[in-house]
Amino acid sequence: MNFQFKNLFVICFSMLIISCSSADSTSTSTTKTPPTNTAPIYLTSISTSLTTSEYDTKFKEGIDAGIAYFGSFTGVHIYIYDQNGAEAVAKDFCEKRISYTTITMTYDECYANELSASNEYGVKSTIVASNSSNNFNAAVNGSENSYYPMFFGLSDTPTPTATYLAQFAIHEYAHVYQLSHSVSLDLPYTSWISEGYAQLIALIIGSQKSYLTFNTEMVSSFGTIRGVTDNSTIFTAAPYATGTWALAYLMNKVNTANSCSSNCSVGLEALKTYLKTAGASGDSATSFQSTFGLSLTELETEASAFLLAMDYSSGSSTEASAWLTTFYNSLPTSL
Repeated sequence: MNFQFKNLFVICFSMLIISCSSADSTSTSTTKTPPTNTAPIYLTSISTSLTTSEYDTKFKEGIDAGIAYFGSFTGVHIYIYDQNGAEAVAKDFCEKRISYTTITMTYDECYANELSASNEYGVKSTIVASNSSNNFNAAVNGSENSYYPMFFGLSDTPTPTATYLAQFAIHEYAHVYQLSHSVSLDLPYTSWISEGYAQLIALIIGSQKSYLTFNTEMVSSFGTIRGVTDNSTIFTAAPYATGTWALAYLMNKVNTANSCSSNCSVGLEALKTYLKTAGASGDSATSFQSTFGLSLTELETEASAFLLAMDYSSGSSTEASAWLTTFYNSLPTSL
């Protein structure tokens, strides 16, 4: 979902890719008053059948789980919608965007752009694409002036269950945490860190909430990694899957260094500290080294060797599954 935001943004139409964005790089010097809401404000426009299936309820439940872990942030606006709700979402989004940010578009230009068939990343086009594949899209778009619009677009008959999709609310809220601590409109760290972290936290909390099974999702990601034909490119060819595994490896490395094997939060807290310090300084490399005692390149080398050394055959791995069980059981039982 582009929404004319030009800096950092990736959008997904499947269950495997989630997205985040920073704010529009085209702005004026006009000062705008930031939003003041400390709790998320929801605009929900979906069919009765989707409401009956609890897609809106479960997404809100996932957001609440994210808030419980990361805390509340000012300026979060959440849109849950289907094809018939696109106009209402575009209207509210453009009103808020004009009010809070320094975008040079007029309201009419913004509204027309979001509903234009030629804008493949607009509100209308993305929900049409989701509908054609019986799927969904999820994204956080914006960080200018503490305004964080979050979009959850549903097809009329989504294949994933509402319970399963609740994890993506946690993932997107993790991006709000990242963006809220960044002094720049662009996150200072590589996408496999931003996406891998959001995905790892979503899977851990989501598994604890019974939205999914941690081992099942991680083994699937492991298969994605091992399916990359050039092993030297796993971080770029499969950034979500590899990032999730690399940060799980790093978290376990921190826990082990602190002689922790159960109810371990030290690795979790170290990752949050890194995201805060890197965001505040804009210097990811120095923050990573000072937090973890190794460079990003060293972690990539270690994690690659770790991943590629484990057995793998026909989508399964005995060694990976065993490692995941030990890792997951070492974490606090509720985040």
